[in-house]
Amino acid sequence: MRRTLLSSFPRGFDRDLKLLLSSMASRRIVMGFMEVVRAIYFALLGFSYLTIGLLLSFSIFISAIHHISFGVLSDRYGRKPFLMLGALFATCRLVIFATTRNFWLLALGQGLGAMGEGAGAGQPVVSGYIADKVEIERRVSIFSTLAITNSIATAVGAAIAGFPQLFTRLLGLDLVSAHALLFWMGAVFSALSFILLFPINDVAVAKGMVEKQRMFKVKSWGVILRFSLVRTTSGFGWGLIGGSLLTLYFYLRFGAGSDVMGPIFSATRLISILTYLLIPATVARLGEVGTLTWSRLVSAAFTITFAFSNWYPLSVILLVVLRILIMFPMPIRQSFATGIVDAEETATAIGISNF
Repeated sequence: MRRTLLSSFPRGFDRDLKLLLSSMASRRIVMGFMEVVRAIYFALLGFSYLTIGLLLSFSIFISAIHHISFGVLSDRYGRKPFLMLGALFATCRLVIFATTRNFWLLALGQGLGAMGEGAGAGQPVVSGYIADKVEIERRVSIFSTLAITNSIATAVGAAIAGFPQLFTRLLGLDLVSAHALLFWMGAVFSALSFILLFPINDVAVAKGMVEKQRMFKVKSWGVILRFSLVRTTSGFGWGLIGGSLLTLYFYLRFGAGSDVMGPIFSATRLISILTYLLIPATVARLGEVGTLTWSRLVSAAFTITFAFSNWYPLSVILLVVLRILIMFPMPIRQSFATGIVDAEETATAIGISNF
């Protein structure tokens, strides 16, 4: 049995990557339900739409700073400290959400949480760590494996997004207090993510790849900036409609709460796993750049269709298809990003493009 389990991972997936996978999965469970409930929770607190927008925008702004700062610093000082800092910040955010309803403290929690949302393979520190450990020809399979496990964990998290409604029936809590209980559950998962990172070896430090003399000693500025320019368009679009805004949109337009949106987001994640199995054949046929290009064009077409949909069932179907199309090329983009610059500049490149 042990031999079978080990053989289920692609070559190069050693003990450190398995620990990283487990840590990421634990935090992905939290991110799965946070994506669904966060904006709806702010609405339940009575915040205006403008205030909700400010809270979400503040998180995105801090996240942008997090991507570039953690990316550059981890290229110079190693990956592990910043992986652990991210897990710590994510845990602090959940404790704040569970214990207060004050706008300013929630904004602080949003900021801390944004510094800790590095639980995906596309994040600078994680991608840099994988680039340190894995040869370039094996990275697509590694990123695809992480994408699958992250999707499963996120699906689990999205599925439990409806727990507050369950808590109200079983425990007699009001909806706001029921959400606080969900945040406490998330804090436990996030703390587990932090603990799982302790045994990981920091490869960059071990190989002597850390250069402390100059903070921005980067050779590939031209490549990084061109890649970042391409990502800017999708980043702007996703900022308008992505993440928690989609659940808030359905809550306001169709009255669909987290107990409805959670299973929808969960099902979307599970379906996306099947699409990841198509990645090798698609890349072999179209190439990495071709696959990324066509996925962008098709997702853009579905986004426009979604914008004009007024029928709830059709909007749900378009939402599922759109999210699958957006998630499908992620492992390809992550692998591509690690191959266009030297290994010691990987986190910097991804950090700048994410910013």
